[in-house]
Amino acid sequence: MSLKQALKGYGLAALAVVAAGIWLPFIARDLALAMAWEQSFVGTLLVAAVTSAPEVVVTLAALRLGAVDLAIGNLFGSNLFNIAILAIDDLFYLPGPLLADVSLLHAISAFSTMMMSGLAVVGLVLRPTSRIFRTVSWISLLLLVIYLLNTWLLYLHG
Repeated sequence: MSLKQALKGYGLAALAVVAAGIWLPFIARDLALAMAWEQSFVGTLLVAAVTSAPEVVVTLAALRLGAVDLAIGNLFGSNLFNIAILAIDDLFYLPGPLLADVSLLHAISAFSTMMMSGLAVVGLVLRPTSRIFRTVSWISLLLLVIYLLNTWLLYLHG
């Protein structure tokens, strides 16, 4: 594939992602209304899962290539960038400070995110050497438990 073809393909794929991203909040809002769910729950669970799908695909592809640091860098970099977007959004949110107007339910997710990030750091430092039931490390199991607990708490309180 030539550079020109690669850039054209990249541009078309990026355009499709942007178009879907523009449309997704409208559909998610309507889904929240139809299901009588809080928008914070739908945003945290459904919208986040859909918009994180590219990270999953890129990470799995990098792992298949044996590029473990590329895979993990993608995840940490994505998390860093996503949190930095709060500052950008705050700039464009004219009624006042962005975080002053959001549901306190997001504190549950923010706290869960901090715990999960802390566990990831522990995993990087301690370097788990065994797997539970021959599947995942204890760090990965705890990450999944915290994510599921976060989802359950948002559902209960939203």
